[in-house]
Amino acid sequence: MSTENRLEATAKNIEGKVQEFVGNVTGNPNDQAEGQAKQAEAKFRHTVENIKEQGQGEMSSLQNRTEATARNIEGKVQEFIGNVTGDPKDQAEGQTKQAEAQIGHTIENIKDDLR
Repeated sequence: MSTENRLEATAKNIEGKVQEFVGNVTGNPNDQAEGQAKQAEAKFRHTVENIKEQGQGEMSSLQNRTEATARNIEGKVQEFIGNVTGDPKDQAEGQTKQAEAQIGHTIENIKDDLR
């Protein structure tokens, strides 16, 4: 849907540029103003799509962070069980899950910094 909306906005922008150009050539202030209004509408539509995409990115980031936190807790529990039972396999797997969670958080931090 976003691509379709962007294409419509781009078409509206081109239409506005042409209408403004015609108004400039003919000296018709109505065509000039209508062309500029169409370009402003197109810019607004693009801005709306940018906001939608940003919101989707933030939701994805939140989901990824939630999964990493759950993985970290799972790892802490498994490591604890390994410590209590003396099972080195549980200890190692728990530590691995915690490391994976830390990597997940680090990736999301980098994404945030790039935005």
